[in-house]
Amino acid sequence: MLTLDLRWSLFTLLVLLLAVGGVVAWVGHRRRGGREPLPPTDSQLQATDALRPVLEQAPFGWLILDGPRTCRYANAYARRLLDLAPPPAPLPDAPWAALLEEDREAARQEFVTAGRYRTVPLTDEQTIRWWVIPWGRRDVVFLQDTTSQKRAEEAAGHLLSELSHHLRTPLAAILTHLEVLSIPTLDDATAQLSLRLLKEEAHRMARLLQHMLDLGRLETRAEIERRPLDLLGIVEEAVAQITPQAEEKGVVLTMEVGTPLPLVVGDGDWLKQVFLDLLDNAVKFSRPGDRVTVSLHPEAERVLCAVCDTGPGIPAEHLPHLTRRFYRVAPQAVEGSGLGLALVAEVLRHHQSRLEIESHTEGEATGTCVRFTLPILPEEEVVR
Repeated sequence: MLTLDLRWSLFTLLVLLLAVGGVVAWVGHRRRGGREPLPPTDSQLQATDALRPVLEQAPFGWLILDGPRTCRYANAYARRLLDLAPPPAPLPDAPWAALLEEDREAARQEFVTAGRYRTVPLTDEQTIRWWVIPWGRRDVVFLQDTTSQKRAEEAAGHLLSELSHHLRTPLAAILTHLEVLSIPTLDDATAQLSLRLLKEEAHRMARLLQHMLDLGRLETRAEIERRPLDLLGIVEEAVAQITPQAEEKGVVLTMEVGTPLPLVVGDGDWLKQVFLDLLDNAVKFSRPGDRVTVSLHPEAERVLCAVCDTGPGIPAEHLPHLTRRFYRVAPQAVEGSGLGLALVAEVLRHHQSRLEIESHTEGEATGTCVRFTLPILPEEEVVR
């Protein structure tokens, strides 16, 4: 939060500086009967020079343009984002540069201190937003990489669309059974069945909402908290939480840990959710007498993690699609939102890792094994 506040404080300071310069130039423009605006004063240029060490470290782009397609100054952010040659240099022959020239001309014709805003696709994958304002005979441009913001907005829209679509079925079932329960002549057996189905559909909606909210929180964040973690403690908590479910079904739940197990780097809450989802799946689809094993083994600069079961396995044609949203292999009778593995994959992506799923449905050794790795804390960090 402090970084964000400082960024916008600095941005506001620079906007005020440019606004003052713009007002001065506008007054000069009016006094000169609409002729060319006055150039920046020496004091203004000296103020800009004094700010340059700060501007080089600023978390937004800053350009000073002098003449058609000519860049007099660009800070490090702008040079990196726009792939600019060290100024003074001409702007590249790119579509965005032509749009920038249009905005420069429009800002001068209007000659208002509000300047000109535009959101521009820099590439198919990257979007930027700039603000252009005249400053004497030069123009100043602030720009920001808005790619993550655009992706977050798209993800949020996609999330709401999917959520509304997949809530329709359980909601329709709930409304139907509420109508059934309102029938005066309804017998007790049918009423009990409707009540049970109402409860199941309500739980289904709750799971769906929770997984969608978790997935949305992850997809709309650029980063998650990463700190040193005792992975063994996290996994033991997850195993303890799933153990009653395993015992009820007659599934044997065990752990295999290579020692000494080093600290890993990550977000403890999200990693616990990963193990909970993987263990829940393994127990849910196992048969009485099957075994589910969680293994943690250090290797080089990482910890190898796996959740394996001796259940019936998953047919090979389903394996490439398991992390897709709402993809379900099991029949609807088996509880699930179809989002568990999608959430796991997203958490691991934020930890620079990915799922590897292996499964066998034939022979004596059937079952599924889900593997991934987590980075360990460097030794110098442990010493420190």
